[in-house]
Amino acid sequence: MGHHHHHHDHGVKNLKVAFFLNLSFTFIEIVGGIYTNSLAILSDALHDLGDSLGIGLSWYFQKLSGKQGDDAYTYGYKRFSVLGALINAVVLMMGSVFILSEAIPQVLNPGETDAQGMLYIAIFG
Repeated sequence: MGHHHHHHDHGVKNLKVAFFLNLSFTFIEIVGGIYTNSLAILSDALHDLGDSLGIGLSWYFQKLSGKQGDDAYTYGYKRFSVLGALINAVVLMMGSVFILSEAIPQVLNPGETDAQGMLYIAIFG
């Protein structure tokens, strides 16, 4: 039993590290995408934001799922992972609609991008 608990704590710690790394790079890509006028980098930033949300929810729900049942949730808290997946799906769908609404006008009327800046961000990533 104690070994399982240790594994659970290790998994939660890994999710925490992955969340903060991914979220940090999301902000770097948002700034870089705006600076270089690159919809591709902004799209990737939005994708990373969705991933960060998913990882963050997984981290939260992994911690929550370990709770025992109580008067409110007699079977325990394990089913909260389904709620996390639903929220993640909604965020990704909203992000996709946003990116398409930005991409279509740019395809019809392309702007200038900073290719060298995009290269630096890609290498850093």
